[in-house]
Amino acid sequence: MNHKNISALTALSFAAAVALSACGGGGGGSSGSGAAAPATTPSGAGNLQTSVPAPTYAASTAQAAIFSQLNAYRSAMGVGLLKQDSVLDTSSSAHALYLVTNLANGGITALSHNEISTNAGYYEATPLSRARKAGAPATEWIAENASAGITQATGDANAGNCLGQFLNTVYHLQGATDAQETIGTGFVTNPAQGTYACVLDFGQTTNVAGSPGDNAFSPVGGQQMATTAIAVSPYDGESNVARSMVAESPNPAPDVAAPGRPVMIRVRADQAGDSLTVTSFTLTANGATVPARIVVPSAALSGSTGATADVNGALFNGVAVLLPLSPLAANTTYTVTFSGQRDGKPITKTTTFTTGA
Repeated sequence: MNHKNISALTALSFAAAVALSACGGGGGGSSGSGAAAPATTPSGAGNLQTSVPAPTYAASTAQAAIFSQLNAYRSAMGVGLLKQDSVLDTSSSAHALYLVTNLANGGITALSHNEISTNAGYYEATPLSRARKAGAPATEWIAENASAGITQATGDANAGNCLGQFLNTVYHLQGATDAQETIGTGFVTNPAQGTYACVLDFGQTTNVAGSPGDNAFSPVGGQQMATTAIAVSPYDGESNVARSMVAESPNPAPDVAAPGRPVMIRVRADQAGDSLTVTSFTLTANGATVPARIVVPSAALSGSTGATADVNGALFNGVAVLLPLSPLAANTTYTVTFSGQRDGKPITKTTTFTTGA
């Protein structure tokens, strides 16, 4: 079973300067790979990368800032750091060029992970085939996030704009904080349009099993948390948290007009049958409980209380999401309280975060 990326983009028009959209990083269980647990799996203590080599990106560039900002976020969550992969820098940059060029010339009207061979700047059709063309080994699993938007004044601002689109979603958030080990960053601007395309390609090689999908994570491979660990986003103590969810497709809650910033709980779930079930999952502020929907993978529904199954089948095992039914209040401290079971063993977690203006 693999974690296949099924996200696509909502329509995006640079000419109309509409709200930013993001693409990729979502996914759900799929049996297409026939993957089985590898002979050697990380111990119960996990195998997270706590240090990585310094990247080679030029100082003050968006790529350098994306690398540092995403690693800082993953470190704060407790899901491990990512190493720079120059091969994936090539494949992600090629796709970023394809996207920003064809969004400008009308060759495409929405972001996609797949490329059309007759379009300008065509490199290869899928994230996997692009990575392999750039030199990735045949056994490496490749998954991708992509976004586009209006160019900002600095590399740090461009990075924050790109990453904010991923982190303030459901499926893209889980993809940006999964068990990948390496990252390649592509950030290409169109000065005439004042726009950018941002592509992150992720790689997994350790303990992977089965045949890689076109755009997928291996649930049994990469860097895994300890079996006792609980990761939360927004992470404990995070400030300036966005108030609203960024629109994504597939939509995790099509009937909710303006959802707030999602809260994600993640535990390790690398073996067949691993699951996270929910007993209670609340968000409170100033003594009041925020109206919200609890979303879990369908396999976790029977053991959960007050939850609904993910309508798109895109949540990974070990992930549960609390989706506020309206935007959060500004400059407000919220408390997340979670209780449930990981593989039948009780777990609890309480964290806080503060929204921005």
